[in-house]
Amino acid sequence: MRRNNDTGAFFMTKSKTLLLLGTALIALPLPAMAQDQSDDIAVASDSQFALDRMIISAGVEKVALDTPQAVTALDQEDIDQLQATTIGDLLEGMPGVNVQGGVGQLGQGFNIRGMGTAIGDSDNRILMTVDGVTKFYEQYRMGAFFSEPELYKRVEVLRGPASSTLYGAGALAGVINFTTKDASDFLRDGDKLAVRLKGATETNAQGHTLSGIVATEPVDGVELLGSYNYRRTDDYKSGNGDTVAASATESDSWLVKGRVAIGGNKKHAIWASYQDWISDAPQVYDQISAATGNSLMRRRVHDKTAVLGYVNDFDGSKFFNVEAQVAYSLSKVHQTETTFLGANLEYSDFSYESWQAKVQNTSEFAMGGDWTTFLILGGQWSTQERRNPRVNFDGTVTPGAGTHPEGDMDRYGLFGQLEIVWSDKLTIMPGVRVDWTRLTPGDTVVGGTVLTDKVKDSGVSPKLAALYNVTPWFGLFGSVARTVRMPNIDEIFTRSATRPNNPDLKPEKSNNYEAGFTLSFDDMLGKNDRFRAKTTLFQNDVKDLIVNVSAAAGTPYFQNINRSRFKGIELEAEYGMGGFYARGNASFIDGKNRLTGDYLNTIPANDYRLTLGYNDVASGLSGGWTGEFAERQDKVTPGSFASAGSGLATPGYSVHNLFFAFKPQGGVAKGFEFRIAMDNIFDKQYRRHLSSLAAEGQSFRFTVANTF
Repeated sequence: MRRNNDTGAFFMTKSKTLLLLGTALIALPLPAMAQDQSDDIAVASDSQFALDRMIISAGVEKVALDTPQAVTALDQEDIDQLQATTIGDLLEGMPGVNVQGGVGQLGQGFNIRGMGTAIGDSDNRILMTVDGVTKFYEQYRMGAFFSEPELYKRVEVLRGPASSTLYGAGALAGVINFTTKDASDFLRDGDKLAVRLKGATETNAQGHTLSGIVATEPVDGVELLGSYNYRRTDDYKSGNGDTVAASATESDSWLVKGRVAIGGNKKHAIWASYQDWISDAPQVYDQISAATGNSLMRRRVHDKTAVLGYVNDFDGSKFFNVEAQVAYSLSKVHQTETTFLGANLEYSDFSYESWQAKVQNTSEFAMGGDWTTFLILGGQWSTQERRNPRVNFDGTVTPGAGTHPEGDMDRYGLFGQLEIVWSDKLTIMPGVRVDWTRLTPGDTVVGGTVLTDKVKDSGVSPKLAALYNVTPWFGLFGSVARTVRMPNIDEIFTRSATRPNNPDLKPEKSNNYEAGFTLSFDDMLGKNDRFRAKTTLFQNDVKDLIVNVSAAAGTPYFQNINRSRFKGIELEAEYGMGGFYARGNASFIDGKNRLTGDYLNTIPANDYRLTLGYNDVASGLSGGWTGEFAERQDKVTPGSFASAGSGLATPGYSVHNLFFAFKPQGGVAKGFEFRIAMDNIFDKQYRRHLSSLAAEGQSFRFTVANTF
């Protein structure tokens, strides 16, 4: 009974806070009512409305506001405006999404609603995809995903386990989808060739970025794109002037992508994509918390993704709309110069290599009246090899270690999702997924023995989601979803001379409940203005959560915690009038071990973000202010095994940023873009709660780009 009261009090308190925030967001633009309300200026704020954007990764395309789950999308303008150095810079501003672990591109993990990646989580409870290819990496004192922000034109984050249906068991926290650039993004009507050059610099870390893109359509229906990105930064300084180790960046990346339309039909095509990302430099061994101080080693980090895809709408058929792809993924770290660790190693490699395939078909059925049904059916397969050869100076090779065992993982999945739509009023979305995994131990030797027994698991992940528009301006939505995450290679096969592995680990099971409402007003305070809002309440009960525990000899490293609960509220709200726009989001998350009552140390601080801006399409001028506000987070359990950077309380903070852009609309400068950003303008010293290291102090960023 006490637990129910606590849950009710949590939601009541946070709901009042969110109501005040939403009221403030509406009140902010009142002075703008005196502005010119012409239709031309009103269009200026269209791109600023994330809740009106089409969402392509949650099933049949629909706008975010009408999607019956929590989802946020970044488009190309958002990515350009952020002038991001790392992938974490792109994701940090989304509600319920946080970066945890390190601050550099080699040390970042990600967290959605209190669960995710990095040292405190043995596996990635967030599924991450690049052009539909699942990416995964895990290594002690390293991050989870290595890539370059300039490669992407779109990022979609689906929060909550309901997204498991289309992507795979294990998405207890959610799914992050990255979409790479296409030639058609740069080719105007009739153009056969386009070139984009971009240069950027920042003052704090003395950073430099160069990017070049060539897009061409040599013949009708054939599109080709090539891209190269060069990025270098030093370690940045925090707000108090201290240099933050493990924050430097050194990487080169390439993207080659092509698409061939068959018979002139762009929806019947073969496409291919290959991207390559390399970082090769001396660096701090511990990329999570820089605990090894100034001791340097050399790492060559190589990540590549290759995809061959096929799409066919069968000339607009209602029953067949096929998408299929096969893919190859490799994430590999080559480590040398590690003698400071006291090891007799010449070099060691850590790699995850996988082959993947996926096929799905979407059918549309007219049910009579205003009823329409969409059915998505598909299957997925992958095989992954985890290797860790350790080569000594005498030439002997050790295949992995007890705490980083080698092994193979095979996955198979079948899924189906219905979307039943009645007019613009009602959407009902049931779905189910069945997954199977098989783990095969590698040749890792511990205590003179090699594991030989394979471990098999399976799980079913059903869901039911619905959205009902009560009026044209007010909608209700909710979902119930259950998903499972099967144990991985690390969790099953990790052992030592004194502690055994645990082949009897149970799959994690998540029961997630969500409810929320949407608001959509036009001409609310003046002609051509718009207000959009979406609020989501969630509770995620996880049974048999797998954790790495410190325990006595004879006890396995990984064990199941019986029950944990994650709950929270998320708000997204946007207002636009003329060229003026305001948008904000807030998230409040809580998490506990329900048996012990201890707080879970992967829970971020309550935070709020607000942006006020103006975009004048006629002149190409835009600019604004963004504030990031976080409350003190002291709901922690010191001494427990936790995500890097947590386990200690962090104070609240306020950080202010300014941004400006100029895109000349005519004359000799047409095609140019000029951007200036002033981050942390008051040089605030702060650390985000799930991060191990202090955030960057004051920095000025400058970007010049030209497309011709």
